[in-house]
Formats: sequence, structure tokens, C-alpha cells
Amino acid sequence: MTELSTGEYFGRGRNRRRILEVIRLSNGWILLKTENSKSKHDFKVRTVYQLRPRIRSYTPKHAHFAIDFYGKLCADKAKAMQVLKAIVEVWQGADIATVVERFRHAVKDLPGYDLEYILYALAWIFRQEDVNFAGRPESRQRELDETLNRLGFKVPKDRLGSQLALALLCNIANGMHPVDALLRANLDVLPIKRGKGKV
Repeated sequence: MTELSTGEYFGRGRNRRRILEVIRLSNGWILLKTENSKSKHDFKVRTVYQLRPRIRSYTPKHAHFAIDFYGKLCADKAKAMQVLKAIVEVWQGADIATVVERFRHAVKDLPGYDLEYILYALAWIFRQEDVNFAGRPESRQRELDETLNRLGFKVPKDRLGSQLALALLCNIANGMHPVDALLRANLDVLPIKRGKGKV
């Protein structure tokens, strides 16, 4: 692979996937949307954080953003809540570049991930959740609605799949430890699966 561009392939062996979309961030990182196989419209998100001397990348997970958000809350709760507000605005359909510019000063000097990376990565991750969503019990849906309602966030009709991931961040904002929030969301936490012999 010589270029990270749409139509090229990323990865090696069984993990080699065609690139569907590329976003180049101002910090030098690159977000890739590649083919995936969970459903007809499924895709995978990759973060490329180094190009030379060799490409280094990882698959961003909910746990990364949960821990990052918790760290931001510990550093400055008021600024961290502005990060969450920015995430929700993008989730509700606002233009990402506009939201980054509007919130940049409000979240300045927070530790961890840059706001631009958070918003672009989560926009794709949330959309992936919506694409693969197959429904949930009514009682669970009511619980998620209440979690977001406590913070005054409204759920768009077409975002039920990603609502679970957003509720994870809302639970952390409401004082829940990230590990407990991830367990409540039943999201992919690799070490726990390994501990249960599932990997």
C-alpha cells in the first residue's frame, strides 16, 4: 500500500480492507472508513496515528472514549461537559467542522484526545452502531431514554443504535465509573472477554 486514499486497500492478510472514506485531521492523524462484514452496509473505523517510518494504527473503541471522557471530567468537569455537549450536537446532525470551531475554546487545555478527533471518530462509530442496529427490548429503550433525558438530550429517531454508546458517556457524566458504565452498556471490553475465556 502506497497511499491512504479511497479505493486503496489498508491492512494485511485477513485484515486487508478496501478504504471507503478518508479524513485527515489537523493533528496529523488520519481516520479511515473501511469495508467490514457484520451487515450489508457495515464498515470499520481505523485511526492512523503514524505514517513513518511505518504505518501505525488502531481500531478506536467505545472504551477509549469512555476513559478519555472520564479523564477530562476529572481534570475539569465544566469543560468536559462541553465536550459531551459537542458530541451530542454532532450526533443530532450538526456539521462537525462547525461544532469543532464553536467548542474549541470551551474545551481548551483538556487532557487526552483532541476535540476534532473525538467528533469525527465518534460520528463514524455512532453511524456504524446505527447501521448494525437490530432492535432492543422496550424496557431497555426506556432506560436509555431516561439516561439521556436526565441531561436534557433528545434522541433523533434514526439514532437508536448509537444511543447505547452515547448513554455510556452520559452515565459517566452522571458519576458512574467507566468500567461500570461499560458493563451496563454491555459494550465490547476485550480484557473482560479474555478473562471469561471468550477470545
